[in-house]
Amino acid sequence: MNEQDVIVQQTTYRKRVFQVLHIVTSMKVAMALLMLLVGAAMIGTVISPQRYDIYHSMGFRLLLTLICGSTFICSMKQLAALCLSNKWRHLAPWGTFAVHMAIVLIVLGALYGNVYGFSEEINLSVGKDYEITQEKYRGIGEPLTLHLENFETQYYADGTVSDWISHIRIEHNGQNGFTQEVKVNHPLIYQGISIYQSSFGMAIQTQYLDAAGKVLQEASLDEGRGMVLEGDMMILPVRYVGGLNPQIMYIVYKGGREYDWGAAPLGSSRFIGPQMGMVKFIEAQPFSGLLIKRDPGIPLVWFGFLLLAFGFFASLYKKTILASNQKG
Repeated sequence: MNEQDVIVQQTTYRKRVFQVLHIVTSMKVAMALLMLLVGAAMIGTVISPQRYDIYHSMGFRLLLTLICGSTFICSMKQLAALCLSNKWRHLAPWGTFAVHMAIVLIVLGALYGNVYGFSEEINLSVGKDYEITQEKYRGIGEPLTLHLENFETQYYADGTVSDWISHIRIEHNGQNGFTQEVKVNHPLIYQGISIYQSSFGMAIQTQYLDAAGKVLQEASLDEGRGMVLEGDMMILPVRYVGGLNPQIMYIVYKGGREYDWGAAPLGSSRFIGPQMGMVKFIEAQPFSGLLIKRDPGIPLVWFGFLLLAFGFFASLYKKTILASNQKG
């Protein structure tokens, strides 16, 4: 192979590479990737995160990366063409460029928050602590401790619930920080971590005993969450009923069917069937359902939306002026 053939092969290879890059970074490919993203997001709203968390899967993150890279390269090509033309003096082309860059920022913010953010719901009982550490959550600094000092439910005059309030104390580096009320629409925000009030309930200390009173199994159960026993049995505390004589309404299932039901005062035992043992509810502690969330990509997303609004205004500015002049 002579030198001329080598040069021809290299030139052909470069042309093919540029052709592939031109196709991959085209606006059509970017729009196709956006459609795939919309489809994946729609599927993610249908499938339960417990079954498969689409939003934090490698495929979803790869899709965000491809959209961000493709749109950015396409925008840079548009910028280079704009600077070499006479249109750079006009506002409308810059508006289109701003729209494309806004999409890059929004997707980049979503990707950054997806990788380095977190979102988790916890049930925290009154008087208990919850640790927020680097081992559990990526991207945080010094560990934090949440301590639930008290939980209360406020009611309207007609008896309906008006608000749930969690009194949470933040402990940082082993030192008491501050205490703040967390309500449904008033989260606690500390060092980029947001704590939202999401639910409430009762944690019921439940025991399963034999006929002689020996404890065979024990667990702390939330209302509506059962304790599976040996074989095909399950004890399900359904509801806590307060008052002077607080009781627990419960159902016993056997073989997937309702076998027994009743109400047991706290601290007393109840037989649940012939040769089936007893159930005993020791105590009931209120707990607060909290959503712990951190999304470091939010500033990028907000800036992207501001840039998107400017881009739409700038791209439509000339048409708006012309329409106003024609009406005048």
